[in-house]
Amino acid sequence: MGCKVLWLNVALLSFLMIGKHVRAQCTQPSFPSKNVVVSESSVLAETFPDGSTVTFECDIGHKPVNSRASKYVTCEGNQWTSLELECTKKSCGSPPEFHNGRYEKEGILFGNKITAVCNTGYMLDGLIKDRWCRDQGWDGRDPVCEVVKCKAPPAIVNGQLGEQPLDSYEYQQVVSYRCNSGLSLIGSSTLHCSDNGTFIPDPPKCLDVCPKPEIPHAYRSAGRPPPYILKNFLEYKCDDGYTMKGDSHILCTENGWDPKPPKCIGPCRRPNLERNVILTKEFLKKESFSYGSKVTFECIDGYEPVDSTVSKSVTCEENNWTELLLTCKELPR
Repeated sequence: MGCKVLWLNVALLSFLMIGKHVRAQCTQPSFPSKNVVVSESSVLAETFPDGSTVTFECDIGHKPVNSRASKYVTCEGNQWTSLELECTKKSCGSPPEFHNGRYEKEGILFGNKITAVCNTGYMLDGLIKDRWCRDQGWDGRDPVCEVVKCKAPPAIVNGQLGEQPLDSYEYQQVVSYRCNSGLSLIGSSTLHCSDNGTFIPDPPKCLDVCPKPEIPHAYRSAGRPPPYILKNFLEYKCDDGYTMKGDSHILCTENGWDPKPPKCIGPCRRPNLERNVILTKEFLKKESFSYGSKVTFECIDGYEPVDSTVSKSVTCEENNWTELLLTCKELPR
């Protein structure tokens, strides 16, 4: 009996010692909110016995908030002591300035990006324009912005450049055009090399702009004789007995005369319709009527309108009368 009790006591004591040994250990330490990682000098295992010490350091791209803070934690029982070390993102500082451009910045801390942007009239030499803040500072190299260049400007028909053309032109350089003798330059006479490497605006045209107007029964009352070039004007009057249709003043534009040249419309002869109708008294004595004139008819004696609501007048339109709607019928006897 005594031996049995002794054996039970030994077994219980062994169980308690094993349990104490199992409980007195820590799992792998982790402090993600502090931006730290376990130092390479520390042996990393799944579990750590009571009294073990682990060293931490700042994660890549980070530095200590307090350089004097302890970097160690100790396993006490099955809990780690508090870690004093806390890290924050490194700053790469303001990137260096470069000629003819600037950086657009997300920020200057680890992981931030800056983008090189050239000034108007300049373009980046190379395709890489972004730089990133890394652990050791800004990656990549300083950008280079070169001036934009244009190829030789286009040739034009019936005209030429005012100076000997170059193989290439730099941003904002200007060229000028002139037309052959007797032709008018339509558009801008000067072009400049733009920031996208092309000349603007579009090159001009050299044209014999406006032909001499041919207007029967009209004469020029103001303006110069032909040839007519851009911005020349003319004014016309009609011969006696003719009426002008349109504007008497016209201007030579790159699209021709504006407005279109007028017409001089001759008079209409007195209408004589053999349809049981006759002109009213006020028109019987006139032999001709100017453009736009209206005359009125009525039924002859012994006749009446078939439809009293229709128009009884006609209008002189370019030497001809409009159709008369009035018709007459004999009065009943």
